[in-house]
Amino acid sequence: MSRIADLNRRYAAAASVALNGVEIIAVGDPAGARLNAAVRRLLLAVRADGPGLWEDLLGAAKALRWRLITQPQPARCNPAVVEMCEQVRRQVSRLRGAVADEVLLDELATAAQAVGEAVPPLGDVLIRSIEEAGASECVVVAASKPAQMALATWLRDLDTSVLTAGELEREQPDLSQALVVGPPRFYRSSLVTAPVMSMIKFFVPAWFGDRSIPRSPIAAYADGAICIGATVSILGDTSGPVGADGEDEVEEDLLPQPSWGGRRSADQLPGADEVAARKVLLSGNLAIYLDDGDRIRALDPAQPPGERVVYTEVNAVRPGTYLLLRQGETERGALYRSALVLLSIKGPAVDAAQKAWKEALARRLELISYPEAVKELRARGVRTADRVRAWTDPALIRPNRDEDFDSLLSWLGIPIQPTFGLATMLRRAHHQASANLRDQLERAVSEADLSAMERDGHWRLDIGREGVRGLIATRVLAISPHTEIVLRHDARVPFEDRSGQWLE
Repeated sequence: MSRIADLNRRYAAAASVALNGVEIIAVGDPAGARLNAAVRRLLLAVRADGPGLWEDLLGAAKALRWRLITQPQPARCNPAVVEMCEQVRRQVSRLRGAVADEVLLDELATAAQAVGEAVPPLGDVLIRSIEEAGASECVVVAASKPAQMALATWLRDLDTSVLTAGELEREQPDLSQALVVGPPRFYRSSLVTAPVMSMIKFFVPAWFGDRSIPRSPIAAYADGAICIGATVSILGDTSGPVGADGEDEVEEDLLPQPSWGGRRSADQLPGADEVAARKVLLSGNLAIYLDDGDRIRALDPAQPPGERVVYTEVNAVRPGTYLLLRQGETERGALYRSALVLLSIKGPAVDAAQKAWKEALARRLELISYPEAVKELRARGVRTADRVRAWTDPALIRPNRDEDFDSLLSWLGIPIQPTFGLATMLRRAHHQASANLRDQLERAVSEADLSAMERDGHWRLDIGREGVRGLIATRVLAISPHTEIVLRHDARVPFEDRSGQWLE
């Protein structure tokens, strides 16, 4: 189909949804309603007592509630829900005797057991809707990649497509209906404001009360912005405990959330050996501090073989991005050593010259303030003077612009040659080392089954291949809203952290 035909079909879908709205099918689920009510009671207890002992139980209970909404398949096809039911029961057992509200603990344990044994009515309604629409005429939309893989396995026999919202946008299948698992608020507004299909149905448990339709961020500034309506159909047994969600901020409190804790460092400028970085939680109980510096290597499983290993800008890293990280050190440090090896007998002289000018720069920064250094370098025409602290990092070869490096060396009182030439030689070797590593990574990735990585969220490249050994591909779960001051050599180095253990 031509691009013009695709565009016409997209406009027709948008016009249909704007005229007819979307449908929300709310399905009664007594077992889920009981768990929802228990989780809300737990949230009140946490607000009264503070997180403390309750934190892990609250995290597990929120995660179980989330999975009930986004993965409505039976327990035999739903190891994610079974696992989280067990986690809730385990956390309840851990708190026995440690907290006073034994009744709440009993209710949470009983509710978790009930949802683990019940057949979710929402799943039955979804299957009937697929059969009514025709498997070849609809697509099921999942709220996350793990949910998409689980739903695809469950619905395999129906031969219907299951996509995430991002995949739906990229592939734009020529089908008539999108059957969306989860409430509208779990999805970007573009799913309904710029729809791919002319009919959109959301499937939610009846106990989830927030059925608002997301609006485009620019709608508030538009004259006569289109407001998408919704028709709600309530099916099944809705006699479970009352605990419907109301205000948006209440529902936000009930969704799985990372634990950031308080800021360790106050608002201050980093020192010469420090950097401002955001904490990034990663799958596999890992985290890194990501500085606002050079690009970072990533893995894009949606690309064809040979094009999956990419560099991405730091500000483009989002939840769902797969980062390629080296355990125990940064990739920059490993590439620096590889570049020296490529230089053979010239390596020691290059390394000595690098250490000399970087140590001189560090000493200069100890004598004058950072703002003063930036001012002086800018006066000499150094366009990237604000990066002066970063240049002390041994793994950063030199300023990119020749003129900037020339002026920097003059400012430091260091003869331009041979330092300039040796650093440029090292930069070329560094580029070669990076290209060699990329080729190795592409071969390793092309030989691997990436479905396990997408299911589990991480994949260790422990395949014994030189240069690739010790690397891990891991999915970004959450990014801290604030920066911390950390040592430069600690940035981008993965470390154990369980703050994101309840996130998908």
